Amino acid sequence: MNQDNHFSVKMSGRLDNPDRIAELRIPELLAEVGCVEAGMVCVDLGAGTGTFTLPLAELAGPTGQVYAVDDSGELLDVIKGKHPPPNVTLIQADFTASGLASGMADFCLAAFVLHETKSPDKLLTEAYRLLKSGGRLLVMEWRAEFDSPGPPQHIRVSACRSARLFREAGFTEFNFLNWTSKHYYSTAEKP
Repeated sequence: MNQDNHFSVKMSGRLDNPDRIAELRIPELLAEVGCVEAGMVCVDLGAGTGTFTLPLAELAGPTGQVYAVDDSGELLDVIKGKHPPPNVTLIQADFTASGLASGMADFCLAAFVLHETKSPDKLLTEAYRLLKSGGRLLVMEWRAEFDSPGPPQHIRVSACRSARLFREAGFTEFNFLNWTSKHYYSTAEKP
């Protein structure tokens, strides 16, 4: 997560809830929407408990690399406790300033973190910096139009706002789709 709004490790069970994981269809999302495949370098910005990190590592395979970035050492310890494969590197850093090299990633993921930060523009700017030309960004967020379980409606980032933030960060090829009854994804590419 980011220093604006730490996700409490005490609530981490919510992130790994089997019903939530089944609803999100994470491997399908990453492979079909994110276009993640073997050999790719991937960055999970705001990795939390690794709910998306570990499926990313499986798709990237032993020839790929996944960087799980979170500023919470406690949450990164949860990932360590899951015994991630050798292609996962844990980075304790703010997701708006990861410290990773520019242009090193084929794919960046920001799952359920835009609403957690007061500076979503900085998060998207960091993703843009990390991506190679032609690299892909996938953002997952709560649908703003429903008062469903999840974060308060007033902090949710709508697909329209997300599109504006993507364009301001320099991304092109913006797309979004409602993925579940509560969540949507946005994708974009770095030209």
